[in-house]
Amino acid sequence: MSQDENKKQEGQEVENKEENQKEEVEQKAEQEEKSVEELQKEIEELKRKLEKTEETAKRLSAMYQILQKDFEDYKVRMRREKEEAKEEGALRILKGFMEILDNFEKALESAKVSTDINAFIKGIQMIHYQLNRFLQEHGIEKIEGTEFNPQEHEVLETIYSEEHKPQQIVKTVQTGYKYKNKVIRPAKVIVALPPEEREEIT
Repeated sequence: MSQDENKKQEGQEVENKEENQKEEVEQKAEQEEKSVEELQKEIEELKRKLEKTEETAKRLSAMYQILQKDFEDYKVRMRREKEEAKEEGALRILKGFMEILDNFEKALESAKVSTDINAFIKGIQMIHYQLNRFLQEHGIEKIEGTEFNPQEHEVLETIYSEEHKPQQIVKTVQTGYKYKNKVIRPAKVIVALPPEEREEIT
């Protein structure tokens, strides 16, 4: 092969190499351009999702504020209704007492013009019955029982007796009351003790 042909061949190789390098650069540029476009698309998609999330958050926040206001209004309404119910209950009780007081005043008035003591006593007994029935209707009961119970009775006095069992209630000095099994006022009582306890003390 001649020298000129060698030079021509070398030139052709250089030209081919440059062409290949140019193509590689162009391909790399295209890939980078595609990567940028893909990133831009991802960014736009993330922006749309963020906007949607922000709208949802605003909507939920508004709903929460409405629910919170409704709940506060509900608490105020329940508190007011509870107070009104208590007042209505108290008024019903007071009205019942007023009816009993009316009967008591009538009995006192009749006593001023009548000399029949038996009629007056009967009237007082009827008022007493009416008052007890009124208390029972409202869940208030007398503390009953013949044996001392420290949860329901208060001992005012003890007596040593052979006629009564130990811890037996001899006399109720003041009636006790309870409301739904809760003691309002203990009964004040006199309680019997066995005579031998007195002998042990002396």
